[in-house]
Amino acid sequence: MTKTYQSHSIHIGHLTMGGDAPVCIQSMTNTNTNHIEASVDQCIHMIQRGAQLVRLTTQGNREVKSLEAIRNLLQAKGLKTPVVADIHFKPDLALEAARVVEKIRINPGNYLKGNSVDLLLPQLIKVCKENGTAMRIGVNHGSLNDSILNRFGDTPEGMVESAMQFLRVCQRHSYHRVVVSMKSSNPRVMVQSVRLLVYRMTLESMSYPLHLGVTEAGDGVDGRIKSVVGMAPLLLEGMGDTIRVSLTEPPEEEMPVARQIVELFPKPSQLPYSPYKNLAWDPFSFKRRSTLPIMGIGQGAKVKIINSAPPEPGSDRLPREIDSFTVTYDQWSKDPGLLKEERKFLLLEQGSRTIQEVKQQLNQFCLSNTTVPVIYKNTQHTKDQDHYMMQLAGHMGTLLVDGTIDAVWAENPMIKTEKINEILLTILQAAGARISKTEYIACPSCGRTQFDIVSRLKEIREATSHLPALKIGVMGCIVNGPGEMADAQYGYVGAGPGKVTLYKGRDVVTKNIPEKEALQALIDLMKQEGDWSDP
Repeated sequence: MTKTYQSHSIHIGHLTMGGDAPVCIQSMTNTNTNHIEASVDQCIHMIQRGAQLVRLTTQGNREVKSLEAIRNLLQAKGLKTPVVADIHFKPDLALEAARVVEKIRINPGNYLKGNSVDLLLPQLIKVCKENGTAMRIGVNHGSLNDSILNRFGDTPEGMVESAMQFLRVCQRHSYHRVVVSMKSSNPRVMVQSVRLLVYRMTLESMSYPLHLGVTEAGDGVDGRIKSVVGMAPLLLEGMGDTIRVSLTEPPEEEMPVARQIVELFPKPSQLPYSPYKNLAWDPFSFKRRSTLPIMGIGQGAKVKIINSAPPEPGSDRLPREIDSFTVTYDQWSKDPGLLKEERKFLLLEQGSRTIQEVKQQLNQFCLSNTTVPVIYKNTQHTKDQDHYMMQLAGHMGTLLVDGTIDAVWAENPMIKTEKINEILLTILQAAGARISKTEYIACPSCGRTQFDIVSRLKEIREATSHLPALKIGVMGCIVNGPGEMADAQYGYVGAGPGKVTLYKGRDVVTKNIPEKEALQALIDLMKQEGDWSDP
């Protein structure tokens, strides 16, 4: 057994985070911070739903003063929930905000603005120490600075080095009230980045608490499953001290989802395998395991679905009779020669095992056998469809993010097979294992968003959901928008009050389109590029 990562505990106002403290949940307002009454009301709604920290965007000195007023009003109502200032691009503003709230968040990708971290960060550390203020060093996949991009590219290694530059300064100045995050709209990238960060921190005798979150997860079932696929693998490996579920919905709707994730995927103190070494896969970068092709399964093909319903005409789903071609892990461990025959699969059945035990078996098998495809089977009898969906997404995501599974098989007699298939396709898409529908990278919005992103996302989905080959970014502003949607074919990004800028890939196509005209302009752009077909 291997001990899991143990962070040190810190205090953020009256909240203890890290160490042996339970994983806490948080969210961010989408109100204008200067609308003090509306912001206070939304903070209260979030706190009532379970938020243990509330974060607000802070663009200027006026917002700093508003933050102080919001914090004072919350405390006057008997609410001691820590208030967090979200800072981008303005180091001087971080100094001011650190004097009036319990925690600040800075982004290494846009904090330095050409300055040296050794010159700039100690000033902020000094103010934080004087005021007992905590800090989150929040790295976003979509907003790495040029020096990092030039050295490492837009990679997990680049994200980790971006954070480590700041953490090393904090360590030298004996400033420990620090939380660190590695966020991406791609769950696989997030998982790889957090693992690599923890590995590097451990090598340098660091133990900072971890904030987990999939950025721009979207809304509805898609947003929930995408969040689970990114966070469950890490929690189940003992990583994560606070989480935020970023849904394109009212922020108070995020808390029940976050609480469910924390409850469904408790952090273990030990693992039957190491998350970093002696593995059949690289835990820090993704590569599909390439096996022999058998019945359309394997050889890096898209992950297949197996279930008890007869396959529909033209479907690539496989019937459950495939089990006559399978060898279970227990059978193989007793007689490895069983898989020397042709047209055989390894069947990993979870049964009463924990998902960590299943992953340990998977690792042992893949280290010994590089050619046989693997099928993961999950059988449950849960009546609650939402609970089933979330648990299945977490367990399958834990295996899918490493590229070692060739087919998935889920059975639950309490839920219709058609619904299970629908859930499986969404899980596979979230894990990047199979694309079956249009994907939307949509931010949760915040005080920087100056249009109704929830309504716009709904309109865009209704107009484009028949285009399954496309990935479309719907973003509130340019802080993380263009970067997080970098692998999308099209982008719809807020550019100001009632204005939208359209992107094709990473390139700006049209700026400052009136919001009422932007959807049609997006459709026209797709037609021009040959990516449109009538529904």
